[in-house]
Amino acid sequence: MMIENRPDPHDVSPFECPLELIGVLGRGDRFDLIICDLIMSRMNGLAFVDAIRRYHRVPVIILSGINATPPIPEMRKLGVFGFVHKSAEDDVLFEAIEHVLAGRLYFPTDYTIDEDGRATGDFGRQVELAGDEGLIPALSARQMEVLRLLAVGATNGEIAGQLGISENTVKSHLKAIFDALRVTKRTACVRAARSLGVI
Repeated sequence: MMIENRPDPHDVSPFECPLELIGVLGRGDRFDLIICDLIMSRMNGLAFVDAIRRYHRVPVIILSGINATPPIPEMRKLGVFGFVHKSAEDDVLFEAIEHVLAGRLYFPTDYTIDEDGRATGDFGRQVELAGDEGLIPALSARQMEVLRLLAVGATNGEIAGQLGISENTVKSHLKAIFDALRVTKRTACVRAARSLGVI
């Protein structure tokens, strides 16, 4: 509604579920810009961007109001064009849209990357996410591969074989994934990853 009611309105196509939009993109529909949330039902924003990149490089702006530092380095790696915190004024979103439609990136400038590769800074008033601390774990590409195989029931040996790594390396990745998701068992790990939209 905010965008459609602007003096220079754009055609807006809302989607209830990211999987629905992935299907539309897969059929060949094209958009000038996609704006999505970081936390959505059935898939988080990072996984969504990763999924749509197989179709085309449509610019994406991610919004979030989570009570955690946003994963800006991960967004940039996936080719996200901009990030806006939900506590920002409406004009910030409109400015981000104008920048991205003009082919420019739009990210906060007042943040730094810490030793662990995470963004730190003041991203505005952060809103508590109901039922969770709002934390989206930042997993590496390899850890995501391990997690996806774990989710379909693969054993450590099967994961090692499919990824061409040793079982000890698989165990190291699993420990890091368990730590990030704050779990100790495989089933709890998959359940937590799905509830956060990581997979």
